[in-house]
Amino acid sequence: MMNLERNHFLPIREILKTEITDIPKVAGEYLKSGKVVIFPTETVYGIGASSLIPYACKNIYKIKNRPSDNPFIIHFSSIDEIEEYAHLTFEIISIIKKLSPGPISYILKKKKEIFSTELPTIGVRIPSNKIAQEMLKISGPVSAPSANLSGKPSITKISDIKISFIGKVDCILEGGDCVGGIESTVIDLSVSHPKILRPGLLSIQEITKSLDGLKIDYSEEQNKSPGTKYRHYSPECNVLVIENEDQIDNYDNSAFIGFKIIPKITKIEIVKNNKDYINKLYSFFIQCEREKIEIIYCQKPIEDEDSFSLLNRLYKAVSKK
Repeated sequence: MMNLERNHFLPIREILKTEITDIPKVAGEYLKSGKVVIFPTETVYGIGASSLIPYACKNIYKIKNRPSDNPFIIHFSSIDEIEEYAHLTFEIISIIKKLSPGPISYILKKKKEIFSTELPTIGVRIPSNKIAQEMLKISGPVSAPSANLSGKPSITKISDIKISFIGKVDCILEGGDCVGGIESTVIDLSVSHPKILRPGLLSIQEITKSLDGLKIDYSEEQNKSPGTKYRHYSPECNVLVIENEDQIDNYDNSAFIGFKIIPKITKIEIVKNNKDYINKLYSFFIQCEREKIEIIYCQKPIEDEDSFSLLNRLYKAVSKK
């Protein structure tokens, strides 16, 4: 039987030998043996360990320098697996079947002990990424936050993963660059009326449409979901959200991301629409930080179903909270 009371960490050497593979089974076996693995999803790369091996999960906090009360999302391959660890009603099962697999996570009432915080709830999701799915079929449930240092932008490009994590984790499962760009949407189904706790890749409009117009509230409850309590998604560069060029007061060592070219800016990333903006945002932040850009000017998103999630990430980066 799993001992959830073990209060020690798997020893981490100064430099680990990191295996890089594109075979999901190899990564799955690493996870089953108590190792830490980085893997692709449809949103961002995750850094995970078996949810059934607590000391392995605790290593993730050390690697990321993540506060220990910041919960992980547990990744499953199926609803049947989720039902072993969480209470599912007919209504909840119906919602999950309509929205998953995909870029959405659910807060559910915990039924059985599995690695999480001391809360009576757990966050779960079923990723749609085929590589992640194959890995999870081998490994079983995997507790995994986004692959980044705590507070920094999540990583979406495999090249950035290798720069940041070779020598720090046991295995990297290659899956190309992530197609999404920001984290999953988190919806609380442990309460009488569903609430969005973290806007994400799946828009609120898409969710309500899939759920036949069900009204969903928004509330950043700070202890149930990652991405709400602590600084997240923010590079070391100063980040400013602007509506037009008149708001730019420093063209030196600056960067711009938005819908039109801004002259005289050192580094420019032009986006086609909000989905393209979401896809490129974090990798642009990471590039700017690496190049020691001083200020990143981010053009305010065009108002559509994706603008709410995109603005959430931009303002998190601005406030650095």
